[in-house]
Amino acid sequence: MEICQLPDVPLFRGLTEAEAETAITALRMRRKAFAKGEILLEAGQCAPALGVVLAGCVHMEHLDVWGSKTLLGQAGPGDLFAETYACLPEEPLLVSAVAAEGGEALFLETEQLLQCGCEPWRWKMTQNLLRIAARKNLNLAQRSLYTAPKTIRGRVTAYFSVLARRSGSARFTLPFDRQQLADHLGVDRSALSNALSQMQKEGLLVIDKREVELKQIEEL
Repeated sequence: MEICQLPDVPLFRGLTEAEAETAITALRMRRKAFAKGEILLEAGQCAPALGVVLAGCVHMEHLDVWGSKTLLGQAGPGDLFAETYACLPEEPLLVSAVAAEGGEALFLETEQLLQCGCEPWRWKMTQNLLRIAARKNLNLAQRSLYTAPKTIRGRVTAYFSVLARRSGSARFTLPFDRQQLADHLGVDRSALSNALSQMQKEGLLVIDKREVELKQIEEL
């Protein structure tokens, strides 16, 4: 299992060892091991602390009143989760943070980070948090591009186009399995599989588990 060390966490980028130790104490950091399927933060609760994944994977999921699940994003080693809600401690979560696999997370109290102060570690971490939040906002904006199409094929095409641009290649690896991909696109799994099979028959792509290669890119 990949384990992310504190100096490798983007939130701590630029901090000296002494500054990191000061931050650990000031932000009342605590570690928590978690098992697959465990709910780390549940919708409806408030999140006074943001989470940092040190090992494993955490999914941000939304469950509607009829039980339909939408996978909004995932956090791997070094990634943050629930940081927006942690900056707004009075705002209850609309999503749940669920462990996609066993691992470990670090929680730190954001209120302590956002307090006024001239300490170098505080300014560095605040700047890092702003950059991380900006990147996530951009990713959410991109997600709206591939959930806007009404057809499953349109959503697949838009999403695969984004992944191809990110990788700089017509070949890329999906970050999700088939069920998770269906949840992420907000479609039925069986219907998604049918759409992917039809696109393969038409020679638009080749897909093997999570490995994808786009063929007739001009049509995508």
